Amino acid sequence: MKKILLASAVATGLAACSSSNPNSLTFVRNAETVERVFRAFEAEDGEAFWAEFANTAVWRGTGVNAPTTLSREKMQGVYDAFWGEFDYEIVGDLHFQPGVNPETQLPNGSVNGMFLWEVSRMAPDSSERRSVQLWIYESFDFSDEGQIVFTQVFSDLASAYRQLRATPAEE
Repeated sequence: MKKILLASAVATGLAACSSSNPNSLTFVRNAETVERVFRAFEAEDGEAFWAEFANTAVWRGTGVNAPTTLSREKMQGVYDAFWGEFDYEIVGDLHFQPGVNPETQLPNGSVNGMFLWEVSRMAPDSSERRSVQLWIYESFDFSDEGQIVFTQVFSDLASAYRQLRATPAEE
């Protein structure tokens, strides 16, 4: 599968090189960054994960009653807690699409990524590993230096976590 992903990335890169649009090259570079972020999250490698984000990066809260924005500092605490409780695995291929400027509708180097997660944890009584699968859709905006400055995650992660934390009698 890695060969397929690499071949896809090379083909995308070659297509971008023949393009007169400099945002095509930016998109390819930024999509590679997003893939590193996804893989680092999956590996629970906080150092590699956070290296791709600007210190001023913010996340848009997309859950019910979530704040409009969440700071990098807040998200570090949230992700550390999730990594301590859950395991994550990317199932299948990663899919990237270029984002556009909302005013001009032209590509702007931002990246939209979609993939299937398997989230798992030990059952509360430690008798078995329980897992769920769900689609994740994320968007990432970048600084001129290639660091992620804004992201938003769309999925029903709250339900996935609730289901994994429930005891079988509660389901």
